[in-house]
Amino acid sequence: MFYAARFKEQPLTPSLDSPMTPLWLSADANGLLKLISSKKLDQPDLKNPSIKFALEAKTLTVEARSPIHRVALGVHNEQKLVAVAYADGSTRILSTSKLVEGELATVAKWEETPKRFKASNSSPDRWVGLDVRAQGILQSNQRGQVRLTKLGSDKDGETSHTCNVPMNLRHLAASPSGAHFAYGGTEVNLSLWSLEKSFQQSAETVSSSKPGKRGRGDQLFPGEIWRAKNVAHDNLDLRQPVDITSLSFLSDTEANAHHQIAIGNTLGAVHHYDTRKGKKPAGSWQDSRMSGGVALVEKGIRDHELYIADSSTNFWAIDLRASKEPLYSMKGLSGKVTSICASPSTGYVGVGALDRYFRLLDSPVSVDSSQSDNLQGHGSVVGKLYVTASPTAIIPLVEDAESKACTVLDDVVAKDGEEDDWNNLQEVSSDEEDLAPTSKKRRKKA
Repeated sequence: MFYAARFKEQPLTPSLDSPMTPLWLSADANGLLKLISSKKLDQPDLKNPSIKFALEAKTLTVEARSPIHRVALGVHNEQKLVAVAYADGSTRILSTSKLVEGELATVAKWEETPKRFKASNSSPDRWVGLDVRAQGILQSNQRGQVRLTKLGSDKDGETSHTCNVPMNLRHLAASPSGAHFAYGGTEVNLSLWSLEKSFQQSAETVSSSKPGKRGRGDQLFPGEIWRAKNVAHDNLDLRQPVDITSLSFLSDTEANAHHQIAIGNTLGAVHHYDTRKGKKPAGSWQDSRMSGGVALVEKGIRDHELYIADSSTNFWAIDLRASKEPLYSMKGLSGKVTSICASPSTGYVGVGALDRYFRLLDSPVSVDSSQSDNLQGHGSVVGKLYVTASPTAIIPLVEDAESKACTVLDDVVAKDGEEDDWNNLQEVSSDEEDLAPTSKKRRKKA
């Protein structure tokens, strides 16, 4: 409450023109959308020296219908749009043209039928995926009811296409290019689909495949182009259950946007898949300190960096290449993380938690290996704001497409055209190692 009172005394003006000013859109369990702006403090906070930004939340003029499950930001029909999926099965598409003024104009809205989205029974459906791409607005619930909606002109309205995928999903996401989508869930392994081919099939053809009862064979569904295999058995030679909680695409390039995928599961493991190199994980990471398994995974700011959060208050950044220990941890969290969103253009990470706080985090600038838990430094909370309800989704509104890597926070920065130190290492063959001179000296006889 200290921060909330302080921020009201200093009204802030959101600015979309400054690419280095963090600006975020937060959705909460009360069905409200809030614009969270930031202003750098002239003097550090005496009670908490790590605080560098003063934050302010402004509630946007959007009708609060029910709790918000998902929020997505993207470009469709040459418009920058915000898609909001509510717990009652409705979806609203909003325009960002008057976002600075605190308004989001409704461009389109629709509601799912009770057959496709059950919102009032004892076990209501939940949206597990929502993305805005040039191909349309892609969304799905946990029962595998996938919808692709394309917005038209004012006269034409929107057109929708539907398809069915396996049930018991926990996360579905579209690739950065929008040409593919992937999903995973409870006893549903990671699968990659072609967006165009999946919606070309009729509903009868897809439903006849019985996606909820897939066999053990390698036969793919119509529109499915790749499916992961189960990982190896554990030390007791028992099958490891499949329970994927979250996934994230790792590449932003158009050509390879769908090949690199990372997933987290309830066993506390993170698997990195490369669809070009087979159906087994290209790399895995697991730590016994994870409480309740991995709850969220999100692509990090740096290359080969992945953010992971468990069902407690642990929030780490790991290296997907070959690191056994986390790169660093995020300190200052006192509740389970409900949403993570990194902004490469600003170098900050927005985090929402069950303690009803929105936090702005940064990464450690230098590597510090002197910590007691062998972590290479710690990220810190540079901004904190009480938002009266737990944030369910957070998206950054300031994004510079030309600066995908946060070179300001890199531990090692290339100087004046010099390449990275790893690229300068000389390759040595086994024959050269045998011929290499040794520094051992012969012992003199006594």
